[in-house]
Amino acid sequence: MSDAEYMKEVKELAATLEDKNILPDGAGLSLEQVRALLAHAHEKVVDKADPILMVVTILNAHLTEVKKLQTRHKEGLDRLMVDKTDAYVSGVAAAVGQLTDSLSSASVEGIRKVFDDHAVRLQAFKNSTTWLAAIVAVSALLNVAVFVLKAVR
Repeated sequence: MSDAEYMKEVKELAATLEDKNILPDGAGLSLEQVRALLAHAHEKVVDKADPILMVVTILNAHLTEVKKLQTRHKEGLDRLMVDKTDAYVSGVAAAVGQLTDSLSSASVEGIRKVFDDHAVRLQAFKNSTTWLAAIVAVSALLNVAVFVLKAVR
Protein backbone atom coordinates (compact mmCIF):
# COMPACT_ATOMS: atom_id res chain seq x y z
CA MET A 1 0.00 0.00 0.00
CA SER A 2 1.41 3.35 -0.97
CA ASP A 3 1.65 6.36 1.32
CA ALA A 4 -1.05 8.15 -0.67
CA GLU A 5 -3.48 5.22 -0.29
CA TYR A 6 -2.68 4.97 3.40
CA MET A 7 -3.29 8.69 3.94
CA LYS A 8 -6.57 8.41 2.02
CA GLU A 9 -7.71 5.61 4.41
CA VAL A 10 -6.63 7.65 7.41
CA LYS A 11 -8.61 10.68 6.19
CA GLU A 12 -11.69 8.52 5.61
CA LEU A 13 -11.37 7.07 9.12
CA ALA A 14 -10.95 10.53 10.61
CA ALA A 15 -14.02 11.74 8.71
CA THR A 16 -16.13 9.01 10.32
CA LEU A 17 -15.33 10.25 13.81
CA GLU A 18 -17.58 12.93 15.32
CA ASP A 19 -14.58 14.94 16.45
CA LYS A 20 -11.19 13.42 15.82
CA ASN A 21 -9.73 15.08 18.93
CA ILE A 22 -12.40 14.29 21.51
CA LEU A 23 -14.47 11.26 22.39
CA PRO A 24 -18.18 11.34 21.50
CA ASP A 25 -19.18 11.21 25.18
CA GLY A 26 -16.86 14.10 26.07
CA ALA A 27 -14.40 11.97 28.07
CA GLY A 28 -11.31 12.91 26.05
CA LEU A 29 -9.62 16.26 25.61
CA SER A 30 -9.52 18.24 22.39
CA LEU A 31 -6.21 19.46 21.06
CA GLU A 32 -7.15 23.02 21.99
CA GLN A 33 -7.93 21.95 25.56
CA VAL A 34 -4.56 20.19 25.81
CA ARG A 35 -2.72 23.23 24.42
CA ALA A 36 -4.51 25.49 26.94
CA LEU A 37 -3.73 23.09 29.78
CA LEU A 38 -0.03 22.94 28.83
CA ALA A 39 0.13 26.73 28.49
CA HIS A 40 -1.47 27.19 31.91
CA ALA A 41 0.47 24.47 33.76
CA HIS A 42 3.90 24.96 32.15
CA GLU A 43 3.62 28.48 30.80
CA LYS A 44 4.68 27.12 27.44
CA VAL A 45 2.62 27.48 24.28
CA VAL A 46 2.59 24.38 22.10
CA ASP A 47 2.18 24.85 18.36
CA LYS A 48 -0.83 23.20 16.63
CA ALA A 49 1.57 21.14 14.50
CA ASP A 50 3.67 19.95 17.46
CA PRO A 51 4.04 16.15 17.28
CA ILE A 52 3.46 15.83 21.05
CA LEU A 53 -0.23 16.48 20.39
CA MET A 54 -0.40 13.13 18.56
CA VAL A 55 -0.28 11.53 22.01
CA VAL A 56 -3.64 13.14 22.74
CA THR A 57 -5.16 11.53 19.66
CA ILE A 58 -3.64 8.17 20.57
CA LEU A 59 -4.87 8.37 24.16
CA ASN A 60 -8.37 9.42 23.06
CA ALA A 61 -8.46 6.44 20.68
CA HIS A 62 -7.31 4.22 23.55
CA LEU A 63 -10.09 5.57 25.77
CA THR A 64 -12.60 4.73 23.03
CA GLU A 65 -11.35 1.14 22.82
CA VAL A 66 -11.33 0.77 26.61
CA LYS A 67 -14.92 2.01 26.74
CA LYS A 68 -15.92 -0.55 24.08
CA LEU A 69 -14.22 -3.31 26.08
CA GLN A 70 -15.90 -2.22 29.29
CA THR A 71 -19.28 -2.19 27.54
CA ARG A 72 -18.68 -5.70 26.22
CA HIS A 73 -17.62 -6.94 29.67
CA LYS A 74 -20.63 -5.28 31.29
CA GLU A 75 -22.99 -6.98 28.83
CA GLY A 76 -21.32 -10.33 29.50
CA LEU A 77 -21.51 -9.80 33.24
CA ASP A 78 -25.18 -8.83 32.94
CA ARG A 79 -25.91 -12.05 31.02
CA LEU A 80 -23.97 -14.09 33.58
CA MET A 81 -25.79 -12.49 36.49
CA VAL A 82 -29.18 -13.03 34.84
CA ASP A 83 -28.36 -16.71 34.23
CA LYS A 84 -27.02 -17.27 37.74
CA THR A 85 -29.86 -15.32 39.35
CA ASP A 86 -32.47 -17.33 37.45
CA ALA A 87 -30.81 -20.56 38.55
CA TYR A 88 -30.60 -19.31 42.14
CA VAL A 89 -34.24 -18.20 42.19
CA SER A 90 -35.30 -21.56 40.74
CA GLY A 91 -33.31 -23.38 43.44
CA VAL A 92 -34.81 -21.24 46.19
CA ALA A 93 -38.32 -21.81 44.82
CA ALA A 94 -37.74 -25.59 44.78
CA ALA A 95 -36.37 -25.52 48.32
CA VAL A 96 -39.33 -23.44 49.53
CA GLY A 97 -41.71 -25.87 47.82
CA GLN A 98 -40.08 -28.85 49.53
CA LEU A 99 -40.06 -27.04 52.86
CA THR A 100 -43.72 -26.12 52.46
CA ASP A 101 -44.61 -29.74 51.69
CA SER A 102 -42.63 -31.07 54.63
CA LEU A 103 -44.02 -28.41 56.99
CA SER A 104 -47.54 -29.08 55.79
CA SER A 105 -47.18 -32.82 56.32
CA ALA A 106 -45.45 -32.20 59.66
CA SER A 107 -48.22 -29.83 60.69
CA VAL A 108 -50.90 -32.32 59.70
CA GLU A 109 -49.10 -35.11 61.56
CA GLY A 110 -48.66 -32.85 64.58
CA ILE A 111 -52.33 -31.91 64.63
CA ARG A 112 -53.32 -35.55 64.20
CA LYS A 113 -51.08 -36.53 67.15
CA VAL A 114 -52.56 -33.77 69.33
CA PHE A 115 -56.08 -34.93 68.48
CA ASP A 116 -55.17 -38.57 69.20
CA ASP A 117 -53.65 -37.58 72.56
CA HIS A 118 -56.75 -35.51 73.30
CA ALA A 119 -59.03 -38.46 72.44
CA VAL A 120 -57.06 -40.76 74.78
CA ARG A 121 -57.27 -38.24 77.63
CA LEU A 122 -60.96 -37.65 76.96
CA GLN A 123 -61.61 -41.39 77.11
CA ALA A 124 -59.67 -41.63 80.39
CA PHE A 125 -61.72 -38.73 81.76
CA LYS A 126 -64.99 -40.45 80.77
CA ASN A 127 -63.84 -43.69 82.43
CA SER A 128 -62.89 -41.82 85.58
CA THR A 129 -66.21 -39.99 85.58
CA THR A 130 -68.08 -43.29 85.24
CA TRP A 131 -66.13 -44.82 88.14
CA LEU A 132 -66.70 -41.73 90.26
CA ALA A 133 -70.43 -41.87 89.50
CA ALA A 134 -70.49 -45.54 90.52
CA ILE A 135 -68.62 -44.76 93.74
CA VAL A 136 -71.00 -41.90 94.57
CA ALA A 137 -74.00 -44.18 93.89
CA VAL A 138 -72.60 -46.96 96.09
CA SER A 139 -71.77 -44.41 98.78
CA ALA A 140 -75.31 -42.99 98.63
CA LEU A 141 -76.85 -46.47 98.86
CA LEU A 142 -74.58 -47.32 101.76
CA ASN A 143 -75.58 -44.10 103.56
CA VAL A 144 -79.28 -44.89 103.00
CA ALA A 145 -78.76 -48.47 104.25
CA VAL A 146 -77.01 -47.17 107.40
CA PHE A 147 -79.83 -44.72 108.11
CA VAL A 148 -82.45 -47.45 107.57
CA LEU A 149 -80.61 -49.86 109.87
CA LYS A 150 -80.23 -47.21 112.54
CA ALA A 151 -83.90 -46.39 112.25
CA VAL A 152 -84.90 -50.04 112.56
CA ARG A 153 -82.89 -50.59 115.67
